[in-house]
Amino acid sequence: MKKWTGPTKQGLQWLALIAVFILAIIYWSSIVGAVGILWSVLFPIILGGMIAFVLNIPMRWFEKHLFPKSDNKYLKASRRPLAIILALLVIILAITAVVIIVIPQLASAVMTLVEVVPTLVENIQNWFNQQEALVPMLNQLTDQMNVNWSSVVSSVASGVNSIASGVAATSIAVLTTSVSAVTNIFLALMFAIYILASKEKLGKQITRSMAVYLPNDIENLLLNVLAVANETFSKFISGMVTEAVILGVLVTAGLLILQIPYAAMLGVLQGVLALIPILGAFMAGAIGVVILLALNPTYAFVYIIFVLIIQQVEGDLIYPRVVGDSIGLPSMWVLFAVTVGAGLMGIPGMLLGVPFLASIYKILKLDVRYRETLEANSANQEDTDHVKFLDSFRHHLLTNDEIDCL
Repeated sequence: MKKWTGPTKQGLQWLALIAVFILAIIYWSSIVGAVGILWSVLFPIILGGMIAFVLNIPMRWFEKHLFPKSDNKYLKASRRPLAIILALLVIILAITAVVIIVIPQLASAVMTLVEVVPTLVENIQNWFNQQEALVPMLNQLTDQMNVNWSSVVSSVASGVNSIASGVAATSIAVLTTSVSAVTNIFLALMFAIYILASKEKLGKQITRSMAVYLPNDIENLLLNVLAVANETFSKFISGMVTEAVILGVLVTAGLLILQIPYAAMLGVLQGVLALIPILGAFMAGAIGVVILLALNPTYAFVYIIFVLIIQQVEGDLIYPRVVGDSIGLPSMWVLFAVTVGAGLMGIPGMLLGVPFLASIYKILKLDVRYRETLEANSANQEDTDHVKFLDSFRHHLLTNDEIDCL
């Protein structure tokens, strides 16, 4: 049997790749539909894996500090179940606290906003009319733009009313899909608990299967990628959550001291949205300004100044020490990751885009350094260790407690 080698083999590979690309374009709608069906079927499993990854962070801490010196076999056997239960309780209590603090005050603020916005727009119009120096210029400008202020005010008022009615319609739609959502969350939680309960066994099964079915170089490459991604995501999540808690407490305490309304809600909102790099701070600030502006412009002004000061402290002191180099991305690439993630997946994409791109960035840096080291053939011990980096990753993954299978 004739074997294709050299340029002929490479040319055939390119032709096959081009053919696959053309077929993908032709049958794109069918592919998207099939992927959508597959996603809906696998969604509880994927969500369970994500929940297990997040729960694994507090679970490891509890497991490390529960009965560390005990030789009792029953206590040792109960360490993992207790750690899972405590990790679940921590997450559930955190979510419950956020909902209890934010939702009632946010609903009250929105209702106040709905009542105040039409009057606020009318007051702004009256204020402009009272500025004698601005009236001729504004009249000339509005004449050129053909602006009808009364229609603008009525449009804003009708828009606010339509939003309020839309909330009711959305609530009905949410209720109709709640059963499916609850079912998916329940299945995902069960799957996550099973993963955490037997993660070592699952990890060994995966690595053994990779060793049997994959070539050694591909196996090492995959283990390298998994370990780097696991380390980056774990450090990013733990660092960002810690920073969000610190920021939320600081903002809440400061607003209470300044006697700003909705202090607890704005502080929690600031902390939660801080999980979204760069854009989260602007989103929280904008929401706070809109809410406080409807109550009293002075509150909004004080809030802006206070948040700017807090953001400066957070950027210079808190973020570098708490999150540190866990991201390892230049600011430009952080903004790129947030923007692209938001466009692809919305808020989940904004949360996951940064650690995902940071993992790729770190892997590419390691690969570039690895190739440069091979070319230079340096005798430096650091470079020599790096040459062995990929080959040792399987052992590293199986023995390092800080980078386990989850």
